[in-house]
Amino acid sequence: MVKRTILVSAILCVFAMLLSSSVRASAFAATVQGRVKDAQTGEALPSANVMLVGTGLGAAADINGKYVIRNVTAGTYILRASYIGYKSVEVRLDIKEGASVTHDFALENVGIKGEGIVVTAQAQGQNQAINRQLAADHLMNVVSSARIQELPDANAAESIGRLPGVSITRYGGEGTKVVIRGLEPKYNVITVDGVRMASSNAADRSADLSMISPNMLESIEVSKTVTADQDADVLGGTVNFKLREAQGGKEGLGVELLAQGGYTGLSNAYDKFRNHKFVASVEGRFFDERLGLFLQANLERKNLTSNELSAAYDPDQQNSTTKNYSTREIDLRDYPRDRQRFNGTVALDYRLPEGKISLTNFLSSGTTEEQNRQEGIVVGGSLTTGFNRRTYSLILSKSEVNMITNTLKLEQQLPLVHMDATLSHTYSETRNPDDWSVNFLSTDAGINQLRFENNMDPRNVVKASNTDPDRAKLNTLTNNHRFGKERALMAALDLDFPLNLSPVITSTVKFGGKYRHQTRLSTNEQFGTNYTFTSPSATGASLMIIDHFKFGVSDPTNLPMSLFLDPNFNYGTFLNGDFTMSNPLNFSMAEELIRFCQANTEAIALRGGQEGWARNNFQSITNNYSGNEVLTASYLMWTIKLGTDFTIIPGVRYQNLQTRYSGTRGNQTSQSYTVYEHSGDTTVTLDHPYWLPNVNIRYKPLSWFDIRLSYSNSISYPDFNTIIPRIDVSGQNIIAWNNFKLEPSRSKNYDVYLSFSENAIGLFTVGGFLKNIDNLIYPWTFVKRGLEAAPYYLTNKIPDPNSSYTVNTYKNNPYVVVTWGLEFDWQTHFWYLPNPLNGLILNLNYTHVTSKAEYPYTLFRTVGRVQQVIDTSYTDRLISQPDHIVNLSLGYDYKDFSIRVSMLYQADIFTAPSQWSQLAASTAAYRRWDVSFKQTLPWFGLQLYGNINNLNSARDLSLLQMYPDIPTSMQAYGMSADIGLRWQR
Repeated sequence: MVKRTILVSAILCVFAMLLSSSVRASAFAATVQGRVKDAQTGEALPSANVMLVGTGLGAAADINGKYVIRNVTAGTYILRASYIGYKSVEVRLDIKEGASVTHDFALENVGIKGEGIVVTAQAQGQNQAINRQLAADHLMNVVSSARIQELPDANAAESIGRLPGVSITRYGGEGTKVVIRGLEPKYNVITVDGVRMASSNAADRSADLSMISPNMLESIEVSKTVTADQDADVLGGTVNFKLREAQGGKEGLGVELLAQGGYTGLSNAYDKFRNHKFVASVEGRFFDERLGLFLQANLERKNLTSNELSAAYDPDQQNSTTKNYSTREIDLRDYPRDRQRFNGTVALDYRLPEGKISLTNFLSSGTTEEQNRQEGIVVGGSLTTGFNRRTYSLILSKSEVNMITNTLKLEQQLPLVHMDATLSHTYSETRNPDDWSVNFLSTDAGINQLRFENNMDPRNVVKASNTDPDRAKLNTLTNNHRFGKERALMAALDLDFPLNLSPVITSTVKFGGKYRHQTRLSTNEQFGTNYTFTSPSATGASLMIIDHFKFGVSDPTNLPMSLFLDPNFNYGTFLNGDFTMSNPLNFSMAEELIRFCQANTEAIALRGGQEGWARNNFQSITNNYSGNEVLTASYLMWTIKLGTDFTIIPGVRYQNLQTRYSGTRGNQTSQSYTVYEHSGDTTVTLDHPYWLPNVNIRYKPLSWFDIRLSYSNSISYPDFNTIIPRIDVSGQNIIAWNNFKLEPSRSKNYDVYLSFSENAIGLFTVGGFLKNIDNLIYPWTFVKRGLEAAPYYLTNKIPDPNSSYTVNTYKNNPYVVVTWGLEFDWQTHFWYLPNPLNGLILNLNYTHVTSKAEYPYTLFRTVGRVQQVIDTSYTDRLISQPDHIVNLSLGYDYKDFSIRVSMLYQADIFTAPSQWSQLAASTAAYRRWDVSFKQTLPWFGLQLYGNINNLNSARDLSLLQMYPDIPTSMQAYGMSADIGLRWQR
């Protein structure tokens, strides 16, 4: 202990002496500043590298092309400006003590030959991305401003999905969430201008990318490693959306108007042209360009109709030692989706003499309405779950998602330190004010003979099932009112100052802290059927329904589905004709049925019909929760440069998350729909403190080659729905026990990257990564007998000593999960080829990821009359981990015309683990083609642009690994196309 104290004291003394000498030296130091721009167009070249040759002093230009090099000692230097795709320029400067020297650079593009300029929109966007990536202190991929604004993808998610190591999940064909390096969306972070987006998900921490319109973005950055000044609660990567701000160099206000129409190509989609988008933007700079204003409003509507299938399988019902499977259930869903969204941005900034203050505000409000017609075929099962059944459902869901982000930032160069201060507010809410469903059930689907049939193709199961509408009876009605919200207030302060030992050995010390307070609430109110309308106890409700609709039905327990069919509805070609749906329910009658029950809840109760319709007290209480989280963090990092060749950035971060959540604990019985016996809210408070060291190294032995190494520690906090202190004990001795003591998952991350950059090459990178993840959380089921179940039981009750209890919960995996992979990326512009080939732009990347995860599970085995419970495990990959990802994008610019053809190939994404090898599932190969184009018109400054998305109508398909013709899920959404006009002034 004494030795450690002496060592720390000695380090602090040395640090203080170095700081003191650095402060004295800075009083006599000079500053070199200026701008870097394109010699022909005058446009800024952001991320241009400006350096004093032979020293460790340099800077990267900001978004406006401005660079500042501070703490330069007096002397004669060579100042060099370089930018991939442009010719480097060097000038000689004589710098005097304490002087401020200004020098602007005008770089010439390498593609200029004589009077012609062959580099245009796409090449400019590629150059911006390359130079931003090379200037970053950590591993980063970039989608640049020029690419987003000049030739955008269908949405921001599609742009991200074309980067190496990244795949996206889709909802009705629209990209919504991001998978980075094979890690699920909940393990990644989405930020807007560095501020974490509020999650609209009641269950986990993932954020919805579809809320972001590409029209409001300056750039997109995907960081795959972390430094100490970044949030450490990320296992995969961080996606940062940088919002646009007003650009200078223009007189008066800049105005942009955009109008777009679209088409949905799914064969059985209704209202195929129900797609449009309107965008209006205004920007300008005032008072000698010190004050900037950017305003944008975006109104959008999309038809996201899809056809979907899901199928569940069991091991051989009669001999579990074989590798056969049996079909348990098949669900077919026709999903007409109508999504309407409004986005708005207001950005203000004021440029100070030595800094900038900015206020950005982002608003997104969207409504998605779904009319889901669903058919379920239950083949196998148990006496409890049923078998030989067919269900028909009509489900209406109208989800409203609102999101706000407000960020106030101050950047200021103070006499001794540079300061970045941030205050932010984020809010999201999700409302489902009136979701409902109507369900009919046939207890004899005519497939009893298939119950123990092995290796049946689900297509044949659907064909064999009986579709007689008179066999299906009114079964259940449900009406839900859901609400969830999240609000977070954040304050952060970052300070840095130079600590230079010599012009060759330079360094910057950075330190700071963050505080974030977050509150969450999730509630549900449900009315509906407790058991089934075929039960005599629901007769009161059934008779009222018969009277209302004037049905000629004598048996109130037998309301046939044939009374509720829509003869004018046609499912068309469903899932390319592989499966068929039948007996479409009449939407108007189903809605009238729900509205009648809503309006007559008390009357139904008076007639003793609560089994048919009443408030479900159990569902209205059991999953509700509220609480807050407080994150505090501080860090110290030191960027040390040895000349221009070697950079090392060691750092350490302390981060603590305190969680305080309240949940319900209760005892579920057959009467819980009327009276749910529960003890009220239980509140649990826990802290999760971590010290997280990391180091990033960059070695650049040649002007065209560098090596980057990274070691970091990161964490991932548990999902909300796993740590809410909820307990529910059912009458079947099944305990749902949320494990509020779950520890965050922790990953040790190793990265090695080689980069080759030169004007003719562009940028070629090859890298590898390794992650060792401890405490990854997974669902866990086990059995406890008698009083052994007491730790998981209700605290005010004692478990039956003679009973066995099945506990469903979550657990930290005791085994280390390992994931590793390789990433290759090439970005180049063939400017050196003869005309017209010099307009070609190529982006090509390939990713291979693999992982090894050991999944513990409990095996139940009966030997004689004794049931054995065996804890064991099996090994497989991580959920959502792809095996291969290939992205190819080939663009071409010719004068005022630009076109880009893109191909995405994904193979073997792991979708379902199982201890039964025949039930493990992964996706089939997915190959998708997209086309984007733009043509400047000769009238009024108009541009015509368009996108053809999923040109080949690829569909998402998951299959059993051992039986690659047997689907576990399908989603078809077809081709879509957009065409629009853009006007700019």
